[in-house]
Amino acid sequence: MIVDRLHLAWTHHVFIVKGGTMRRSRPLLLLYALLCLGSALISTPSLAGPPDPCSLLTPAEVEQVVGKLNGAPTSETLGHGVRCGYNFADEKNEFEIWTSEASWSKALRKDAKQPVMVSGLGDEAFMDRGKVDPEAVDLYIRKGATLVVLMTRNGPGVEEKLKTLGRKAVGRL
Repeated sequence: MIVDRLHLAWTHHVFIVKGGTMRRSRPLLLLYALLCLGSALISTPSLAGPPDPCSLLTPAEVEQVVGKLNGAPTSETLGHGVRCGYNFADEKNEFEIWTSEASWSKALRKDAKQPVMVSGLGDEAFMDRGKVDPEAVDLYIRKGATLVVLMTRNGPGVEEKLKTLGRKAVGRL
């Protein structure tokens, strides 16, 4: 679209009436080109993709809240998201953190089984239980152009655990 505008401006030339004669105005064409390029850079989403979720929480923070880890977390890109998985010494413990583009936030909230809005986390946050797995609890946090999803198993104090880790993760975005 911007290239089309620049092409149109160049091929049809911008003219200024000056003293009864018309002349091409290259300075105006240059100004128009700079304005178009500037607006494109401002409105173009980042091509870098979502941040690595493993960089949003330290292993020590995850151990303190969830349980003793068995090795380092692993990161993998799946579709439009990046997943960071943790292995625990106690196999009953589970925790994952995902990052993706914030555009997924509305669709995920609409698809949620039992969404409960959570205040004080990012621009918008909600918790959901049992969407894919009846034992799972998920916390979805949108901050700016990033969606962060924290997932764990249902258990005592699970909501507070997810909120604690969510605050730390969102604070590093």
